[in-house]
Amino acid sequence: MLSEEQSEQIKKQLVEQVGKNFPDDKKESAIEQINSMGPEELENFLKQNNMDFSDKQKCIFCSIVQKEIPAYQLDENENSVAVLEINPISEGHTLVIPKKHFSSEKEIPEEVFNFAKKISKKIKSNFKPKRVEVISSNLFGHEILNLLPIYDNEKISSQRKKANETELQEIQKKFQEETKEQKTPTTKLKKEKTETKKEKSQEEIEMISEIGKIPWLPLRIP
Repeated sequence: MLSEEQSEQIKKQLVEQVGKNFPDDKKESAIEQINSMGPEELENFLKQNNMDFSDKQKCIFCSIVQKEIPAYQLDENENSVAVLEINPISEGHTLVIPKKHFSSEKEIPEEVFNFAKKISKKIKSNFKPKRVEVISSNLFGHEILNLLPIYDNEKISSQRKKANETELQEIQKKFQEETKEQKTPTTKLKKEKTETKKEKSQEEIEMISEIGKIPWLPLRIP
């Protein structure tokens, strides 16, 4: 169980995040709820939300990046990893996590934002929202990007719901299928080019063969 000192440190971080991300009319009640939790209640809350803390207070997002915590991963490159939000605001809500522990949005390199744009296009293609907003947020000192599909008037402060395993697996499958389909046209094009080249080569061979059958007239000497 968390010690009193650990509990107070975590509650302080949670209160800071509430202050930054919650609407004004909900801040006070949320902060009261956090401060009223004892160490055991806080630990249960963290476990329910996949916020597992070791004695060293290791960042949950760093743990996801290092594959120490299971997540529904959609894509990855050398700078970032995209995973599904397990407590989404809307269908397809995704987190882009920089692999380096950046503490502010200004530190995030352009490559991470480019990766986020790529994933946003896939979300829009799969789920047909009006748009996908890229919203930065900071939890436990790690700056991340929320890719929030907007179907109606959703905001980052809108109510969240816990997604079940089946829902998350289905969304993950859609992304995998689209990635496979995107690769197929290129492969198909290469195949078609190869086949065309083979056909052309065969035509040339047949033409040469036919030329060889033509009875050539002897040269006439005047």
